[in-house]
Amino acid sequence: MAQKKTINFNNLRFEIAEETDAVDYTVFGDIDENFRHKDVPRISRNTIRIHLKDVGNFNSCGIREWIQLITDLSKGGALTFYECSVSSIDQINMVPNSLGGGVVESFFAPYYCQCGQEHIKLINVKEHLSTLKQLVAPTFACDCGRTLEFDALEESYFQFIVALPRAG
Repeated sequence: MAQKKTINFNNLRFEIAEETDAVDYTVFGDIDENFRHKDVPRISRNTIRIHLKDVGNFNSCGIREWIQLITDLSKGGALTFYECSVSSIDQINMVPNSLGGGVVESFFAPYYCQCGQEHIKLINVKEHLSTLKQLVAPTFACDCGRTLEFDALEESYFQFIVALPRAG
């Protein structure tokens, strides 16, 4: 049975679930001036999984705190990032050490369709690695049957892929 803790800041929450060989940090909200990295427990395990699906915005105060947390966590085990939100990917591309030497397993990316629908698609890095290494967005179909178009600059959005250890 996993041991669970919750750490709350104003508009940010960390849920931490400890297992024997791994720990999961799930982050919800904005990483801003209310975030204090020292209030988040550092738990050492072989595998440290960080879930960023529900991360909103970052600001300059928050990113400083984030980098310190990630630096500290990376000393306690191998970091793997899951379901990184679009804003998380934007931040990772601007501040590469925000991964602390960890790897991204999956992330969300923006798409749109000629029918007017916007989509945020989850991309598994292993599944699409050869395409991503070429800085090309994977293709997906819209509910209407058309092919979705990537809604960002591929060269910029997938920049973090070339820095991943397994991508080299």
